[in-house]
Order: sequence, then C-alpha cells, then structure tokens
Amino acid sequence: MKRVSALGLMLMVVVSLSALAQEKVLNWNLGSNPATIDPSYATSTSSQQIDHALFLGLTDIDDETLKVIPRLARSWEVSADGINWTFHMRKDAMWSDGTPVTAHDLVFAIERTLDPSSSSPVTKRLYILKGAQAYNSGTGRARDIGVKAIDNHTARFTLTAPNDCFPTIVSDPAFYPQPQSIVEDYGINWTMPKHIVTDGPYVLGLWVSDRMVLYKSTTYYDADSVNIDEVRCYMIADPSTALAMYEQGNLDVLFIGQEQVESIKEDPTLRNELHTSPSEASRINLGCLSALTYPPAQLTKPYIVRTYALLGREKWKNWDIHR
Repeated sequence: MKRVSALGLMLMVVVSLSALAQEKVLNWNLGSNPATIDPSYATSTSSQQIDHALFLGLTDIDDETLKVIPRLARSWEVSADGINWTFHMRKDAMWSDGTPVTAHDLVFAIERTLDPSSSSPVTKRLYILKGAQAYNSGTGRARDIGVKAIDNHTARFTLTAPNDCFPTIVSDPAFYPQPQSIVEDYGINWTMPKHIVTDGPYVLGLWVSDRMVLYKSTTYYDADSVNIDEVRCYMIADPSTALAMYEQGNLDVLFIGQEQVESIKEDPTLRNELHTSPSEASRINLGCLSALTYPPAQLTKPYIVRTYALLGREKWKNWDIHR
C-alpha cells in the first residue's frame, strides 16, 4: 500500500514538472514603467502595448498584409452617405470577471474619455464623432455624441464627415470598451491588479515599479490560439543593462538603439538574432495607415516564433516559444 502511494506521489510530481516545463513564458523589456494603462489616458508606446494585450478593440491591423481585420467586431457596414458606421460585436467576448462585453461598455468608454472633467489627453482622436468636440469643450451633451448602442452587441457611430478610414481608426485604444461597473466602483484605481477586469488575451497579475506580469486569460474568446502563457515585462531603461540581460538569457526580445546596431552586426551570435524595420515600408501605398510605424531594431532569441509589429503593438497572442 505504501509502495502504491509512493508511486502515485512520484507520478504527481512528474506530471507537475511536465506541466511547468510546458508553460511558455516571454521575458520582455518595456523600457519604462507605463504612466497608466487606462485606455482613456494611454499615450506612450508602453501604455498602448499593454492595453493592446489586455483589451479588445473593434478592429486590428494585420502585421503581414496591413489590412484591417475583425477583433471585437465580427463585421461592419457604412451608410450610403458615409456618415453612419454600424459594427456588429462578438457575442462570445467576455470580461475576465465572466460578464459579457457589450456595446454599452463601448459607449460608456467614449463618453468617459470625452467628459470635460476627465482631462483626457486622447480626446482629439474621438473628434471624428459628431458632437464629440462640443461635449468635450462643455458646450454639448453626452447624449448627442455620435456613438449609440443599438442593442447589446451593435454599436453605431455617426461621423462629422464621411471617412473611409474609420475601420482603421477604431483600432486605436481610445475606442476600446471599458468595464463600466468596475470603473464606476473604483474610479481612478480601476486598473490596479486587484480591481481590473479585461477582455483581451491577457489579464494583469502584477504591477510594481520594476515589473509587470500578464497571464493568459481563460475568458478570452480565442484563448485556445494564445500560445504564450505568461508575459513578464521589465522596466529597464539603461541599454547596456538590458543588452546584458538579453545575452544572459533573462530577456527574450530587446529593442535596441541605432547606435548599437553596428556593434551588434559584428557579434557572431547577436548578428543572427538582429531584426531591423523593413525599409520597404516607406514605399508602400499606405492609404489609411499614413502614420505607419515599425518598432526600432530588435534582438529576438531563436526560439521565439513571432511577427514584427507595426504601430508599436506587438501581438504576443500570435507568438510561440519552441525551446
């Protein structure tokens, strides 16, 4: 009997170790601690990177094709005059507390950002909506802003003028829905790890001065396709320190400055792990992506399977680790 119990214990240990071995952890350097991850206030690259991992926008931009693709929205259409855009949202999108993401959360987020008392730095991104500037300046009403919840999963936007680029524009965090009940309950503290709920591929597990940890969300509608189980974000501003950590294997991906590129090209190991932004990007007919930007040069470990992002949004949910 004791022998059976011991064997069972050994099997439990082996299974546990096997599960740990299969866990895929990405070590990433944000470079600086985001001032905020509240989409109503996120302006820095690090803030928007985290927001893109935690929250869902109606649309996204495919890194390979540069085409607009559905995300929170399943589909959309525009009126004949180009003024009214109707987005049909996924019914299986959930906040991490198990409640559904609705068009009302989207309307709430936009009204909150435009509220004159919010002093949000991203309000001008929403001025494309009818009545947005008037409300933000204190001369209009929230009810007159050009965003309405037709039902729980249908949102209609009314623009100030026709704009064929609107599906691209709504991929910006300023248009992300926010969990109304959580924001109202906790106010400015709603993004703290103990309060925040998210609807994207990751949830926030830890946020301290030098580190942030994201975990794969179990409520994300496409969780089965998310390969990275945990993202450990570091806030290392010094380039030499960050490079040393990368060489020691403590970072898997690293942004590098142009001044470091030439010396890295001379290193027999690092030069094979160097990726620079595609030079042909400037010659592409960008259309709605007139502000297309790629991240600076990067070092990436050979075991990381990844895409190279644009607009400062690395899509970790699409990555994989093959050690």
